[in-house]
Order: sequence, then C-alpha cells, then structure tokens
Amino acid sequence: MNDILAKLRQPFDATQVGKLPKVYCKRCSSKDAHCDEHKVKKCRVCKAYVSEAHLHIDYVGHAHVTERLLDVDPSWNWEPLAFGATGLPALDDNGGLWIRLTVGGVTRLGYGHADGKRGGNAVKEAIGDAIRNASMRFGVALDLWKKEPAEAVPERQVERPRQTPVDRAAELRGQIAAIGKARGQRVEQIADDFSAWSRGEDISRASVAVLAEYKAHLEGQGKQ
Repeated sequence: MNDILAKLRQPFDATQVGKLPKVYCKRCSSKDAHCDEHKVKKCRVCKAYVSEAHLHIDYVGHAHVTERLLDVDPSWNWEPLAFGATGLPALDDNGGLWIRLTVGGVTRLGYGHADGKRGGNAVKEAIGDAIRNASMRFGVALDLWKKEPAEAVPERQVERPRQTPVDRAAELRGQIAAIGKARGQRVEQIADDFSAWSRGEDISRASVAVLAEYKAHLEGQGKQ
C-alpha cells in the first residue's frame, strides 16, 4: 500500500492543472440580482465565460484524477455511502453526495456537491467532485488542496519575454488568491481585503503595479 500511496501523491504535470474561476462579487453570483459594475466575458486564463469579478483556484479535473487512480489500481471503485428509496445514491439536504472510495484495498470517505448545477449535469458534477475529494484523502493533488504558508507560494524569478500586462495581472491575482486560500479565506474575503487596502479598488481591474505591491504587502505580513 505504501507504493500505491507514493504513486498517488506524485505531483501532476502543469498541463494537467486547470484554473477554476471563483466569482467574488455577491451580485454577480446571485441569480436574483443584476450587477452593473462587472461584465461577463471570456477569461483569457480559465477560458470560461464568467464575470470579470473572479479569481482563479488551481485544481485537477475528474478525468486526470480517474487516470491516476487507474494507473495505481485498475480495480479501484467507489460507492455511495447511502441509497434512497428508489435504489439510487442518496443525496443529503444540501444536494451533496457522500461516497466510499476504495483504492488498493483501503476505503476512505469523500463528499461532492454540484455547486448550483441542475439535472443530469448536477449528478455527474457531484460524483466527480466526490471522487476528487475522496482521492485527496489518499494524497491525490494534495499540494493543491492543502493550505501552504505564504512563503511557499510560487514566485516568478524571471518574467516570460512575451508575457503581457493582462497575463501578468492574472498571474498576480492567482498568487494573491493562493495566499488568501492558505490563510483559510474565501474569494469574497480576499477581494474585500484588497478593496479595503487599496481604498476601494476592484481587484479584477487593478494594475500590475498595484497587484504586485499588494502581494508584497501580504508576504510581508506572513514574515512578521
């Protein structure tokens, strides 16, 4: 089992790590409100059509996690923790799914949620999310889940020659989000803290210079 765990915990290639958009504007994320401040457009980083008021969280998708499980144990399996009256997997009051994931003869629990999706897509999303969550208990993509100290946030030492200001700003926002995540903050709190520090500026529209200064400010706090 130790060999299996070691293989499960191997880092994923950078090409397998995606960018998950997390909207921090409460009006943009509400179905019952309209936001006149932020536009919905295709993001150059995560390629999603989403409100510009968002940050990115690194994640590994369901397919790559499944591939990792198959590589280490072709007979891996999952099953719901409970079944409903119709014989189908039972969802909790929040629409979430608890599962048992068995890899290498060891079983651990995981939880998944569809995060606002409906219909068949919601079921598939809950299953995939539960498998990723349970796989994390085995160490899969643990480096992306765990709360890193601020000093461990990757620092770019040499800029890519062709990196545009837009790309650099997106990169800085991602690093700021990673620092906030390491401190247990939600994206809304990260954006609110930046706004308070910058006296009302929106993090999605801040310049590279301001973002770099704020990142240095956060790292300075971590060293105190």
